[in-house]
Amino acid sequence: MNGPTLAGYLEFLRNIVGINTTVLPDGSPIIEWSYNYAVNLVWEVLRYLPSPPDQFLYTTAVYNLATSFLLANGQDPTGLPVSQQFFGPYQQKYNLRAFVGGVIQSASDESTSSSMVVPKAFDGLTIQNLQNLKDPYGRQYLAIVQSLGSLSLMGIA
Repeated sequence: MNGPTLAGYLEFLRNIVGINTTVLPDGSPIIEWSYNYAVNLVWEVLRYLPSPPDQFLYTTAVYNLATSFLLANGQDPTGLPVSQQFFGPYQQKYNLRAFVGGVIQSASDESTSSSMVVPKAFDGLTIQNLQNLKDPYGRQYLAIVQSLGSLSLMGIA
């Protein structure tokens, strides 16, 4: 892997994510749009970290961020039977179209109560980072960039 490419991203969508050409034709503009979105946002320093094979972390971060963005914004073709749709059911399953303003720290009712420690890394999350937390590809992207240090130090949040 020598770095991200549009062809590599398309292969990632087909073989890893499992989006077929019925739902997302190869020439669909959202493929290039989501790829360019990620290439422009992923922290460039990842490109220069020594990670075998060459640029593996950077490429993985780009493909995962692009996929997270694609899944949140993609639309199934008009007239596609419900049984063949991909984006609508995925967005509903992960609640990708709803606003979430933060993470839950504690919850209670009359008889029970629970609380979780909110990691310090969550303090600087942007609205887009909160959106990324909703799906597995966005979480993988955040895991990669957060493993290198504070998001705010990297200019991400």
